[in-house]
Amino acid sequence: MKWSQEGVGKFIDPDFGIDPYFEKILNPSPAGDKHIEYMFRIIWPLLASYRKVLVAQRAMTTYTVLGQIAVGDRDLGYLGAGHVLYVGYPGTGKTLVAKVPAIVLGGTYKRFQGANDNQPSDLTGNRIIDLDEQGKRFFRFLEGPVFADYILMDEVNRNPSRTLSGALEAFGEGTVTNFGETRSVKSYGIFTMNPIETEGTHPLSEALLDRIMFKIIGQLFTADQFVQILDRTSRFKEIRADLKQVCSAETIYEIREFFHNMIYVDPDIRKQMGRFAEISNDPHAFGCLRSFEKLLDKDESMNFHESRIIKSGLLGRGIVHWEGAAKAMAAMRYRDYVRREDAQKVLLPILRHRVIFETGVLLSLTYDLGLRDTLETTDAILTQLIREAW
Repeated sequence: MKWSQEGVGKFIDPDFGIDPYFEKILNPSPAGDKHIEYMFRIIWPLLASYRKVLVAQRAMTTYTVLGQIAVGDRDLGYLGAGHVLYVGYPGTGKTLVAKVPAIVLGGTYKRFQGANDNQPSDLTGNRIIDLDEQGKRFFRFLEGPVFADYILMDEVNRNPSRTLSGALEAFGEGTVTNFGETRSVKSYGIFTMNPIETEGTHPLSEALLDRIMFKIIGQLFTADQFVQILDRTSRFKEIRADLKQVCSAETIYEIREFFHNMIYVDPDIRKQMGRFAEISNDPHAFGCLRSFEKLLDKDESMNFHESRIIKSGLLGRGIVHWEGAAKAMAAMRYRDYVRREDAQKVLLPILRHRVIFETGVLLSLTYDLGLRDTLETTDAILTQLIREAW
């Protein structure tokens, strides 16, 4: 079927208009009317709402939307969302990114502020004593923030590992077990970290990081963007009033399942993904990243001789998340099949928090390359790995 602006007119919400990306496509091949309807009436309005509220941060908003329609963890019928970790300076819009979906897509929103004295029950819920109609006491379960449709895990690295242990089941399996009872949750997790404050923080466990689909680095603003921030702040009540709910929270689960089932991945693409995952675990054995190895060879403090730069790369859950993200990217580009460029586009934020580097590698290369911090160095290494191995 040939798709055109005229042919999709019945799906266009007049408050948002047509998706500008659709206008650029020469030969869209969506998975039927449902695909177009979901994109024009729900996904594009969410993106447009972000652009009304936020200045810049295009990567942050794009991957938040991708994470909501992508399937991350899958467990006995549970199709989990692609949770997102934002690393950015204060005031870059991380909190707004979490609030906008709850307004536009419907559903509940909760914030869990990281603190050293948080307990697991503060996140997952607890039993309290209540009175029934006859005045008799009984235990009632009080749900924690993780039961909301959207949860902002703000400054997540300020929580001790014991507190975050409850998040592993919630964000990996879609359930929470308290006092011997297992309850279902469908929360979309938005995690944030501040890269400049380290006092009172804890390293996130690899198990928790592996349950997060994307790691996004916040952008710094230009002079013009600072002016835009002042303008939008002065009109924030007006902008907030313009935000419109376009669906219910349940609809986003339907969209996730629809794209997961309808977007096709060619076996050759999967073979290439598997090959890249193998290389990512030992780039040296495949002749990759040699330019970085030469720099480390010159560093006398490193004692680097034929050693690996990367200790561990993409593993089982990581490649599952990668395919889910590639399907979501294809859906956003109005196609019912995945191309190589879809898989490549989402790969860097998939790798950032999964690749484990050998001790001292990042600090040494940050100095040698004259980069600002280890976040930039990580991106430089991973970008080169993608260029050589994908």
